[in-house]
Amino acid sequence: MTDANTTLKDLILDHDDDLRDLLHVLLRQANRRQMWLMFIDEYGRLGDPLMPMDDYPEDPHEEVEVDDLGPVDQAHLLMHRSGMLREATGNASVVLVWERVGPSTLDDDDRAWASAMADAASSLEVPLRAQFLLHNRGIRQLHPDDYL
Repeated sequence: MTDANTTLKDLILDHDDDLRDLLHVLLRQANRRQMWLMFIDEYGRLGDPLMPMDDYPEDPHEEVEVDDLGPVDQAHLLMHRSGMLREATGNASVVLVWERVGPSTLDDDDRAWASAMADAASSLEVPLRAQFLLHNRGIRQLHPDDYL
């Protein structure tokens, strides 16, 4: 039970349904194509910062060359940087929200990014708590069966 002084950031998000409900309150519905990078702290609460990122690459498998990693694909680079931010901010896990205008059904772009980011999180040992799709009518959690 919460009291009048409790904020959204005070809520313990033990279950993915709790996290989905909080994200729905915060984000409501899609306005454009962007990815939200969020974190969960060690107590299971929404951590700082909340970072929207528009203009993320079209293809998660496009290879790029970066000074500190060499040649990697876009998903690997994005998850590597997400993991670095998670560590720097002292958070426990990463949450990704893929925002795009359209229906709640996944398209090929949604599946490609969700799958590539799950693979990158696994290979880099970045704790990826969950991924969601923010669409015209709300938000839905993405499960491996949705994108594998």
